[in-house]
Amino acid sequence: MNDDQGSVLRGGPFGGQQWVVSRGECQYRREDLQALPTRKRLQAAKLAMARHRPSPAALYYLAWTGGIAHFWFWTTPAESDAAGERRWMPESLLLAPPAADGVRLLRLSQGYEAQCWQKGVLMGSQWWEQAPAGEAWLRFVRSAGLDPVALQDVPEPIHLPWSRQPWGEISWAQRLAGLLDEKTAWLLLFAALAAGLAWQVCALLRWQMAGDQLSVRVERLRDEVGPLLAARERAEQAQAELEHLGALRTLNDDYVLMADVAAHLPDGSTLATWRRDAGKLQATVRSSETDPRAFVVAFEGNARLSDVAVTPLANGTMQLAFELPVAHAAEVKGEGHE
Repeated sequence: MNDDQGSVLRGGPFGGQQWVVSRGECQYRREDLQALPTRKRLQAAKLAMARHRPSPAALYYLAWTGGIAHFWFWTTPAESDAAGERRWMPESLLLAPPAADGVRLLRLSQGYEAQCWQKGVLMGSQWWEQAPAGEAWLRFVRSAGLDPVALQDVPEPIHLPWSRQPWGEISWAQRLAGLLDEKTAWLLLFAALAAGLAWQVCALLRWQMAGDQLSVRVERLRDEVGPLLAARERAEQAQAELEHLGALRTLNDDYVLMADVAAHLPDGSTLATWRRDAGKLQATVRSSETDPRAFVVAFEGNARLSDVAVTPLANGTMQLAFELPVAHAAEVKGEGHE
């Protein structure tokens, strides 16, 4: 800290010098915002600052004591070739508050400042280039709402060293500005953006690689499963052809029907001739069996041949007349011999 040069070295762990603006170059204003909720005070302070600000180009500093907002306004020092990049703090904030309430006169590096403190809060501030005379001092006392009779004597000026920390509370944005200068803040911002962009690019590359690997696996599985799918397709086509051929075969196939008749004939019987006409079947059988009932009993229980009429003929011959079921009747006439 250096009073003579007006700068505080190392404003933060990453920053450079922090410069102190003289009280004589500042305008002081205060705003009582204690009636507002805490969450609304900062916005109200910004509105009050816009109202008190002497010009749009004026610099400012905002500090808090509870719900009281303290403002200092000043113009950019012309002698600084890099003033826009410097961080500034009002000199009054570096002068420790008094132990007890009341008024005091401070001798600064440039000029004098009168202060009025009540309940640990700065209630009034006035600066003079020279030590104030009686009338100037009384105007300050009256403006602070104090009794000019009790405080008509000008107190002896006192000189205080600058504190390492300001007595007023500051917002998080001002704290951040006290740690990082503008160049460093921009560098950190660009670094964060670059890190985010790099993360996105890496994520896209990972997705691309995963997609390529998945495509390779799909092609490999397609090559492995392709023969199995082709074999399955051929099996389904063969099954369909078999079903189609099976549908073409009739249940009343003549040869199957006559084989069924021959299989049920009594022992010692021979099928001589047969004739089928629509739902009727006539067969001639040579047999040593002369009892027609034996032929009727032989075909009982057969779904197609149970309805039979037996007629004995000459020379040991039997004529069998079958009435075929309607579902098994064929439209084509058939005739055969032994």
